[in-house]
Amino acid sequence: MIKIIPAMWETKSLTIRDLHEDEIQSVQKLYEQGSYIHQWDGGSLDYEYAYRCFTDGDLPPNGTKDKYKIQVIRVKETDTIIGILTTYQGYPKNETLYINYLYIDKEYHKQGLGKEVISELLSILRESKFGEVRASVAIKNWPAIRFWTGLGLDTINGFYGDNEYRSDHYADIELIEKF
Repeated sequence: MIKIIPAMWETKSLTIRDLHEDEIQSVQKLYEQGSYIHQWDGGSLDYEYAYRCFTDGDLPPNGTKDKYKIQVIRVKETDTIIGILTTYQGYPKNETLYINYLYIDKEYHKQGLGKEVISELLSILRESKFGEVRASVAIKNWPAIRFWTGLGLDTINGFYGDNEYRSDHYADIELIEKF
């Protein structure tokens, strides 16, 4: 399988590259900053998230580490880490890129940087003639639903989780864009 996502790539103002071991602690802090999403998805804070992603990956059923990427997003001008992107190539189909997680530092929200990253990622996928991209979003996470659908992942591929609404029930929708 050809690696579609390069070890390092760029947008106009950002550099995105594979996580290095000496960045694990910084990335973990950034992940913890974004833990407020668990109010929408019912998850819990993983105190080993960055380390686990670096060593083992955050894999789908029967997934393998060689198809998984955790990448840091840096501002070109300052080289500051401002975000995390994790992806898996080949789930559930070989021609699928699954976006597991995207988070931008709260100090950089509302500047269009997440859109800049994903727009370039989608361009890479289109150029490589990839088949589709998917992302799973908590139904209660309205800002993320708006974000992903605004970028073209606007087809609902499935619903997963609890069957009825309650404050302590959670479900996700899988959004997809086919190329």
